[in-house]
Order: sequence, then C-alpha cells, then structure tokens
Amino acid sequence: MPSAVPRYRPYERRMPLLWWLQRWNYTWFILRELSSAFVAWWVVVTLIQIASILEGPQAYAAFQAWMAQPLLIIVNIVSFIFILFHTLSWFRLVPQAMLPRIGGKRTSAVMTGAPMYVVWAVASVVVACFALGVF
Repeated sequence: MPSAVPRYRPYERRMPLLWWLQRWNYTWFILRELSSAFVAWWVVVTLIQIASILEGPQAYAAFQAWMAQPLLIIVNIVSFIFILFHTLSWFRLVPQAMLPRIGGKRTSAVMTGAPMYVVWAVASVVVACFALGVF
C-alpha cells in the first residue's frame, strides 16, 4: 500500500570549494588550522632526528643526507613559514582567550601577550648562540 506522506529531500546548500577565500578572517582561520599539519611534520622530523642521534654517527649522517634532498629543503622552508604563522597567530589570540586579572582589574592585551614574545625572543637567541657555537 503506497504511503500518503510525500517524501521531501532536505535542503542542502551548495558551498564552493574555496568558500574560505571570500573573507579574510575565514582565510586566516583556515591557514591557522592548516599550519597544524606543518607543526606535526616538524615534530615528526625532530623525533626522527633525535632517534638518529641516539643510533650513532652513521644513522645521523644518513639523516643529514636525507634532509639535504631538495624536496625536503623546500618542504622544511614552507613548514618553517607556516610554523611562524602558527606561532604568531596563537600569540595574537592568547590575550583574547585569557583574561588574567591583577588586583581585580583585567590586564591589557599587551601585558598578557608581551611575555610570550619576550620568552620567544630569549629562546631564539639562546638557540642561535648554540647553533653558532657561542656557548
């Protein structure tokens, strides 16, 4: 026996593939989310590097030869740019997400965000000194 209730399809709004390019804040959000993949890549490479160091000089030499491939150099440069973007975008968001108070008054965005940049700069100088052999 046929059903008396007609069947309707739900409305499905079509979204273009690049919908996020229509507004800058959407683009910023998608790029920040995409940058997480490059952060993951950087972590994996670092773990592989640590494992090769622990295995000895031959394993580390093989790791260095692998990292010297032109494609990996390009991927690592792009990863570095995205990691900088990821870091700066999250540093920019922290004052909006954290609402610390001193003496019952909310601190300014500069007072909340500035310590992160200072620690980042100090850590960068320390790493650069080690890399350049100053220490």
